[in-house]
Amino acid sequence: MYTIAAKAMRFKCIWIFFCILIVLLVSGNTYSSDSNYPIKLERIDRSQARYNTPKNTFAAKISALLAKDLEWYYEALTKETVSINKKLFKEAGLDPEKNFDMVDESDKNFIIDKIPYKNGVILVGKIVSKDGSILIGPAVFIKEGGLWKQTIEYNTDEELLKYRDLIMPEEIISSAIKIHPDRWNLNWYNWIKEHMEEKEWIRHFAERVSILCMITNLKDNQGKPYSVKEIVPETILFNYLLPPQPWRFNREEKIALIVKSKENRYLKERKGFKEWHHTNKLLKKYKSPVMLVKFNKFKAMETLPEMSPGKEYELTISGELKDGKRFKGTTKIIITGWNAKHRWKWNRPDWLNSEKDIDNWWNKENDFEDWWKKTIKKHKRQNNRKEKGNYSGG
Repeated sequence: MYTIAAKAMRFKCIWIFFCILIVLLVSGNTYSSDSNYPIKLERIDRSQARYNTPKNTFAAKISALLAKDLEWYYEALTKETVSINKKLFKEAGLDPEKNFDMVDESDKNFIIDKIPYKNGVILVGKIVSKDGSILIGPAVFIKEGGLWKQTIEYNTDEELLKYRDLIMPEEIISSAIKIHPDRWNLNWYNWIKEHMEEKEWIRHFAERVSILCMITNLKDNQGKPYSVKEIVPETILFNYLLPPQPWRFNREEKIALIVKSKENRYLKERKGFKEWHHTNKLLKKYKSPVMLVKFNKFKAMETLPEMSPGKEYELTISGELKDGKRFKGTTKIIITGWNAKHRWKWNRPDWLNSEKDIDNWWNKENDFEDWWKKTIKKHKRQNNRKEKGNYSGG
């Protein structure tokens, strides 16, 4: 556990890095106003580096630091920033390669927002470290010679303070998380990805089918309990990237529902909920209230790195409480694959429900069920006509 002195020292070191330069990656579970964010920064090779957008420059900078390539790193900065960086390191008697200490291979790097600022753009970055700490900060980019470069010209501006934060592991509230289903099929995902632009019904299915997430047993590092009723639903994210898919009840939408609360009236309307509720092990294990949120299944799978059948993956659910505290919980799922002899055909809708997703009570929304039944009937009629035509032609 961190001592207060150690925590203060680390914050001081990070602040020095902010002023000397440079990378400000942001975290925190802030729910961005821009629907394009948050996004994960993927590592690239130097040959892939582009400086035509702030995002691409940011990605090049982080990749250069991870590659320990100082020359490439300087390419992502304005000339003035490079000059100041070199001067400050020289005066401090530090090797410029200490710049590389700002990143770590195990870090998860994100951009959570983009904001116009003076003659440039702020990208609010996010670093989630292996130890669970979260660093939030703004990086300012301006155009220089027609290319986007990061500048430290505005690092001391008071307006940027609101984008800076450091959350230590012991400050984060833990939670118990359960995902249903906990086995996801890679072939299902790949087939949808390959054909969703060709067929509207494939795209519509992918946009609607969801997974269920249960959140409960919130407590701090001293064991103090917190209720899920304190969670701000709008801040919840799957793997720090994906917001929940709303529950739909007639004309009403809700981001989250809490079992054993006044919201039970919504849940009781769902076919299969009562049976699931009576047999669910997590509901029996914890006496505290349980929050239910849904995430789009296809988009949730998009957040996973290099999926392989038979491999287990850790998922993170995070968010904020009403008092500003952060919470986080993890769980695991397994990626599966179809047997090579499966008989599913992509041009028939049946394969979309090969994992029985629509049979799960959280996907039983009237308009979705009605659409699915009509889609199945429509394609059966079309296939019957084709088969009759082929038979007659033979």
